[in-house]
Amino acid sequence: MNPYQITGPAQIGVSGGRTSGHMLWKILEAHGGKLPAEVHAFFQNTGKEREETLVFIDAMAKHWGVKIVWMEWCRVYGQPDDAPWYKIVDFETASRNGEPFTMMLEYYQAYRKAEKNLPAVLPNFSNNMCTAYLKVKIGEKHMRALGYDEWDCIVGIRYDEPRRYSRMMTANERGNARWDSVCPSYVAGVIKKNVAAFWAEQAFDLGMDSDYGNCDLCWKKNEAKLIRTIQEDPSRVIWWSGTEERFGQVFRQDRPNYRALAWSADQRARQTDFDFDFLAEDIDCFCGD
Repeated sequence: MNPYQITGPAQIGVSGGRTSGHMLWKILEAHGGKLPAEVHAFFQNTGKEREETLVFIDAMAKHWGVKIVWMEWCRVYGQPDDAPWYKIVDFETASRNGEPFTMMLEYYQAYRKAEKNLPAVLPNFSNNMCTAYLKVKIGEKHMRALGYDEWDCIVGIRYDEPRRYSRMMTANERGNARWDSVCPSYVAGVIKKNVAAFWAEQAFDLGMDSDYGNCDLCWKKNEAKLIRTIQEDPSRVIWWSGTEERFGQVFRQDRPNYRALAWSADQRARQTDFDFDFLAEDIDCFCGD
């Protein structure tokens, strides 16, 4: 059986990376070029996705004639129960300066203070609320708004990403959610070189190195990639360092804060022989390739 034959109800997670885009195409191909009625493609924008990511997702929709629903967090703590958690946007109206991310952090800060009398926190290893709220929760809210009680969540994980796949399957076995994660590209044996070959033949592509990720300076990325990205465009660090200062917290306890990373990027830009390769690997993320 073709693992890309997804009849639904199902939510396809379009992260904006090449792997999720390849997966979307294979699902379309398996269904004659059109998604089944109960299969929905979503992109949850945090406002910190790189512009190349937004352009890429918009191109998929236009070139392939597929509807991809763009949504963003819009909840304020203390609103009535029937107030919206998200809003529908598109390429033109999507936030590009971290507005949904900031709004979610303000919500979580108010929640912690009111409900637990605790200080603000930022996303971290023990509380990955950026994924939980900005991606998973609003995707779930939209599926419920469409009238579904249970569904599959279709995730772009390749065969050469076994650790990510194992974690997804472990979560399925726990049964704590209203959905099961389904990874058709893993089942199909797709690896990174297959994805690269596919995009090499397309009329459009993601205009950046996938290794840098969709979120411009994601805290899960390793220090080397963050420094390189800051060197490429120093303005990217402003939101991240400003957020740490505003909330009086840091994203990572095990390395310098974003202000220090900006300083380090500037210093290393002056060195032509600096070797970045010794720094640690990335942390896996829902928002990945």
